[in-house]
Amino acid sequence: MKYVSVLVSALLSIFFGWLFYERYWRFRDCISQALSSCLTPDGGNLTQGGALWGGFAGLFLLLAMISAWRIFRRRDAGK
Repeated sequence: MKYVSVLVSALLSIFFGWLFYERYWRFRDCISQALSSCLTPDGGNLTQGGALWGGFAGLFLLLAMISAWRIFRRRDAGK
């Protein structure tokens, strides 16, 4: 039960990382050339705001790492 926070944070990090990749990273060249928005082959309109998902992914990854570090530190202190 004590690993739930690590698992949830890691899953959220993976989800937001996937959003970052799909909404920004894959089309970063098109977005930077257009300077405002880019139309994808499937008709989606992407903007530079998609890079924000990378920030959320990094934040949740950091939270997962901090939670895991605290759990392992408590476990080692109990020995």
